[in-house]
Order: sequence, then C-alpha cells, then structure tokens
Amino acid sequence: MSNQSSFLPEDYLAHKQERRTNFICVLLFVVVMCSVVGAFLVTNQQWTHVKEEQQAINVSYQEAGKQIHELTELERQRDEMLHKAELAAALVERVPRSILLAELINRMPSQLGLLEFELRSTRVRPARKVEDRDRRPERISGRGRTQSREEVGEEVDRVDVPRYLVTIGLTGVAPTDIEVSRFMTELNAYRLVRNVTLVYSEEREIEGRKVRQFRINMELSQDADVRQVDPLQVPRLRNPMRDDMMIGDSPMDGAVNVPLNR
Repeated sequence: MSNQSSFLPEDYLAHKQERRTNFICVLLFVVVMCSVVGAFLVTNQQWTHVKEEQQAINVSYQEAGKQIHELTELERQRDEMLHKAELAAALVERVPRSILLAELINRMPSQLGLLEFELRSTRVRPARKVEDRDRRPERISGRGRTQSREEVGEEVDRVDVPRYLVTIGLTGVAPTDIEVSRFMTELNAYRLVRNVTLVYSEEREIEGRKVRQFRINMELSQDADVRQVDPLQVPRLRNPMRDDMMIGDSPMDGAVNVPLNR
C-alpha cells in the first residue's frame, strides 16, 4: 500500500483544491484592485495639488497684469505731465532779447561800435520717425474686447513742442582787428551762444580815418537760459550803438569821436 494513499474521496480533494485556487485568485484580485484604487487616489491628490498651484499662478499673473497696467497708466500720465510742462516752458522766453543784447554789449571792447543788430527765429520741425508714422493706434482693453483710442475719444497725436533756432547777426566797426578778435573770444566763451562765425572784416574809411567793418553771425543755444548764467556787469561811459565811435582809449589820450554813416 502506498504512503500517499488517502481515505478521502477524489471529488472532495478536487473540490478543495479548486476552492483554494479560487481564494488565491480573489485575494490577488483584491490586492490588484486595492493597488489600482490607491494609485488613483494618489494621482487624484497630485492633480488636485497641481490645479491648486495652477490657480495660484493664474491669480499671481492676474495681479501682476493689474500692476503692469497701473504702472503703464502711471507712466502715460507722467509722460503727459512732462509733455505739458515742456509746452508750458516753451511759451516762456528763457532769454529775453533785452538781456541778450545787454550781455552781448557788455562783452564788447570799449572802442567797438555796432551798426546793426539782427535777430531771427526759425521754427524747427522735428523729423518724424518711420515707426511713428506707421504706428497703428494704440489699443486699450475693454469689456470682452479691445477698443482703439479713437473709439474711447482719446487723442492719438500729440502737439509738438515748438522749438526755434535763433540766429543773431552783428554788424559793427572797430579801430583794428584786435578789437574784433577780442570780441570773438568773448563770444566763444559765452555759454548762451554757439557757432560764432566771423563773416567778414574789411577796411573802411570814415571821416578820413581807417576802421574795420565786420560781420559776426552766431546761434542761440537750444538749452539757453539766462537764469543759469551770471550776468556780466561792465561799467560803460558810452553807448556802443550811438551814431559815432571813439577812436582811442579816452579823450585824455587824444581820442576822437568819428561819426558813423548807418
């Protein structure tokens, strides 16, 4: 008789083996399902965390967008205020003609006389940039759509700040070219004028005396402002624009007045 022999029926043994197999399969199924449910819960929790972070980032972007819009609006208001200030400053004459003439006369040698003082103002129109001409109207965000500045009634083009090129011409006479050279040196050192040019200096005879008639052209500096320059105060005994000119330093030295034919 074999040792593996059993007294149990074969049907019972087969049924017992089948139940054991079914239990193992169910157990494995439960383990797999628990793993799937656990993985789903973990993944869902991670997605929830990602969505919360995404919402926080969207809120941060919206707040940053509002701050950028406010900053842009402040910059636009600042530019408008600066533009208005430039327009207001352009209406104020920073170099009055009387003070300019006085400053030029104070820098003249005592023996030099003026025949003509000419001042001209020419408006300088700024060159339009290509991108400014081709630039489309700026768009402003509205409710659900964008609106152009024309639609909201805002002015697109600004009024240009008027700028002028002031040219000055002086025609006068002097005993010699030394006085003319001294006058040119003083003008070149003066901060309110630039491009000082001697057009001509020629000999001329007046009442039997030879003098030098000259012509000087210059320009007023674009940023000229008499408030930034200390005035030069020179005592004078004669008017350099009178009808005669003194040849010599003083009457004690034999100086004489020569009439000028203007």
